[in-house]
Amino acid sequence: MKNVAKDLETYLNTAKNMTSCDLYELTLFNGPTYYYADTDMDIPYDGHVYKHNALLIKRDQIKLNSSVVVDTMTITINADTKDLIGSVPVLQAAHDGILDRAKLQLRRCFFRDKTIVGCISLFGGTAEVKSAGGIKLQLSVKAKTQGLNMQFPIRKYYPQGTYSANDKSQVISSKDTDDTCLIAPFVPRKEVLI
Repeated sequence: MKNVAKDLETYLNTAKNMTSCDLYELTLFNGPTYYYADTDMDIPYDGHVYKHNALLIKRDQIKLNSSVVVDTMTITINADTKDLIGSVPVLQAAHDGILDRAKLQLRRCFFRDKTIVGCISLFGGTAEVKSAGGIKLQLSVKAKTQGLNMQFPIRKYYPQGTYSANDKSQVISSKDTDDTCLIAPFVPRKEVLI
């Protein structure tokens, strides 16, 4: 469930026609943050100005779920050599790795008579360059839950460190490390491992 301010909740429940736009917050791995809007005017929100004429951004539709899921969103940016991230052209930034491990946050901003009623955070995650060429850059934004769908790697051996386990009836724990123990999956075979 999304947290929404009371004014915005009232607006969303009562307005028959709504005006809205998307706000994009791009935070590079080395720290700088850039703000973009897909509308025809700059949007001042939360102490930042989201620029309308900096980049031409289009996104794919996203799904909102009430459960934990791993989802991605594709962002398409059309840019030429005059469109910059910092002082570097956008496509060069993609090729140089400046966009690697960047965080992107998508918000939907709602208006009443050109006055901001409020914003809802729709999606956020880590951006990866999907393709870059010509005047088109595609970013694949993976949700923050992306690690939840990974399975524990099988047939891998790890040195034992401190651990704790809870078996409902008892708690097993160790505060010492043991460099000679290994964790290994049980795979029934005819061979015997020694």
